[in-house]
Amino acid sequence: MMRSHLVSCLAGCTCFFFLSATSCLAQQTTAAPPVTPLTVSTLDVTASATSSNWEPVAQSQSAARHVKKKILATAFAINKPAQVADIDHIEQGFPRELLRNLEQSRHFLVRSSPDLLSFTAQTEAPGQKLVKQVAAENDSQFVISGEIRNAGVQIEKKYWGMWSISKRHIEIELAVYDGVSGALLARHLLHQQAQGEAKVGRDKPFGSAVFYATGYGKAIAALLDESASLIASDLESHAALAKIIKIGNGQIVIDAGKSSEIAAGDLASVAVANNELPTLGLKSSQTMPLVYGVPHTIVGKVAIIQAQQLFSVGELSAEVKADDVKVGDFVRFDNVMAN
Repeated sequence: MMRSHLVSCLAGCTCFFFLSATSCLAQQTTAAPPVTPLTVSTLDVTASATSSNWEPVAQSQSAARHVKKKILATAFAINKPAQVADIDHIEQGFPRELLRNLEQSRHFLVRSSPDLLSFTAQTEAPGQKLVKQVAAENDSQFVISGEIRNAGVQIEKKYWGMWSISKRHIEIELAVYDGVSGALLARHLLHQQAQGEAKVGRDKPFGSAVFYATGYGKAIAALLDESASLIASDLESHAALAKIIKIGNGQIVIDAGKSSEIAAGDLASVAVANNELPTLGLKSSQTMPLVYGVPHTIVGKVAIIQAQQLFSVGELSAEVKADDVKVGDFVRFDNVMAN
């Protein structure tokens, strides 16, 4: 009898705890707030291009999208080649790893060039004409160039020369250019250091795991992260541009597609160049004025109706006249994607 009574009590306690836990769980479940999905602004492509309601509409999206900006990095100049003799091709490796960091942000479509941004092997600042030429040849909106200014070892004497401390520096100069106008957008001087002489060895490929395991590799990795963050900040306020490569029957084809995160339904602005009104400045010789660029005018909107991997087809809005737009003009993707 005593054993039966004990079993009955245990069963009752178990039931009580089960019901209590179930009740608490139900209260927690009902108290959870609803999840608000992220949205991306797109155009309802079922509407006609002649419709007066050409405004973005909000559609649910699992994650925010950004139209990727095309960016090119050229080879870096080296101020003191003897200082980097123990590093495997840093002039190509540093810009390559910088582009990798930028690509991982999913805001950039990257390109690389093995050449210096210069007519010669010298490190003079490039002119606007050269920047525009290099950007056009590499299908890029922005251009990055740079110089490895210092990779030497500094020795500090301590206690009347009886003890010394060695540090190896890595100093670079970064320049960010607008490929459309050739203008310099930003310049940065960056520095990191590693303890000791921090020899690397050319048997360690630049950017490899064994390279980053070295003390100097860690310093360069920190410099790459800082460089990518600064460049992303420099270009954050600039709209992504796509070039018009074909026009016909109220539609245009642009040189950006799914690889740039463009999708059917996206709405953008059409910017045309006014070549009759170039913006000029004066030099000491007024027969050779400075050419600052050509002003662009927004003439209307375009709705993307088809997106392929490398190009997209858009339908022009009614206010855009066929004679206003020409091959080589641009489409601006600002205020279209969710931030």
